[in-house]
This record gives sequence, structure tokens and C-alpha cells, in this order.
Amino acid sequence: MEKGLVDGKIILTDSTHVKANASFKANTKVLAQRETTDYMERLDQYEVEERARLESSGAIKPQRAGREKKESEKVQKTVSTTDPDAEMLQRPGKPEGMHYLDHQSVDAAHGIVVDVAVTPGNVNDSEPYLGRIEYMRKHLGLDIQAAGADSAYGTSMIYRAMDDMGIWLYTPAATGGATYKVEFRRENFQYDAEKDCFICPAGKQLTLRNLEREHYNVCRVYRAEKKNCRASRC
Repeated sequence: MEKGLVDGKIILTDSTHVKANASFKANTKVLAQRETTDYMERLDQYEVEERARLESSGAIKPQRAGREKKESEKVQKTVSTTDPDAEMLQRPGKPEGMHYLDHQSVDAAHGIVVDVAVTPGNVNDSEPYLGRIEYMRKHLGLDIQAAGADSAYGTSMIYRAMDDMGIWLYTPAATGGATYKVEFRRENFQYDAEKDCFICPAGKQLTLRNLEREHYNVCRVYRAEKKNCRASRC
């Protein structure tokens, strides 16, 4: 930083899996307490605030009592007796086994690595991200203005938090085809920011109906009227 090789304006982040030196024979299954991470606590709070904001404005209907999804406090997990800090990696296209996840952030000016964090291999990329951005701002004094990462980091809460910090976040669109047969795809619909709705190829509106909680994300759900779809045959 003193030599001008790091300016901290643009930060690029990605992660890579590192295989642990642990044999499959040393693995055992245990019933463990589900851990509450900082990311999940922030996501819970984000969901509460966003739902309250949309309900108070009349954008969505109030959630019915008892509709909240509650996860079990216990979860079965595979633990290595050789290396208990590693975790089982089971993802499509990835090697199965005990791994770590190495999260690295690079300053775009000259490709200098400015932050490294290591987590168990089953941790989602999005979980440590905000904490690492905040660390780089506070402890390294980086004046981050823009950040780039892959689509796994592009959750609604992360976008909101980065916007609050005055940082532009760039992620690619999610890849992968639909798992069912559809006539139209996401790119066939146009978003109207002023009305907060999507316009289908037949010119009909898909309005905001609800918030949907995924494990690592909170998504807005837009739907069209059935009568419009029948009339337009789309």
C-alpha cells in the first residue's frame, strides 16, 4: 500500500476448495447442534425488516401466523476424526470428501491479494463475504468503491448491505438451465422499476406477491394473473 501497488478501489473475491488430508475411513456421522452464523443472523434480520417494509406499504399481504419455516435445531453431519475442522463437500461437479474453502480477495490495481479467510468446505461463499469486506475497510483502511464476485455472492441481503456501504457490487447472472419445460425464460421479461413489476412478452404485468426465504437468500416473488395467461396462451 505504501508503494502504491494497492489502491483499494476495486476488490475481486472468489473461493477455491482445498482437500483436507483426511481419509474417508476416519469419518463418522454425528447429530450436532445447528450453528447460527453471523450471516444467517443478519439474513434473519434483513427478512424481518424487508417483510415489514413491504407489508406496511401494502406491496404484499401480511404473513399468516405460523407460516414461518423453522429449521430443526439438530442436524446430522459427517465429521472427520482425523481433521474435525474440515467439512464434507458434496456439490455437483466438485470432488467429494473433506475439504476447506479458501476465500481470497484481490485488489484489482495490480492483482495483490489483500485478504484470505479459510472456512470449512461446506460453507456457502456468501457467508463470510460481508465480514471480510468490513474487515478490509476497517482494519486495512481500504476505500472500496466497487467489488466483483461470482453469482454465489449475489444475494439480496449482500446487495443491500453493499449499497448501504456505498459499494457497487457486480456479479454475473445466475447460470444453468431450467429444470422444467418453459416457453419463456427470465430474459424474456422486462422489469419496470417505476411500477416494480415485470412485463411478460404478451404485455401483461407480473406483480410482487410475496417474499420467499431460501436458505441463503430472500427473494421477491412476482406472479401474473391466471386469467391473463389463459387469455394470452402464454
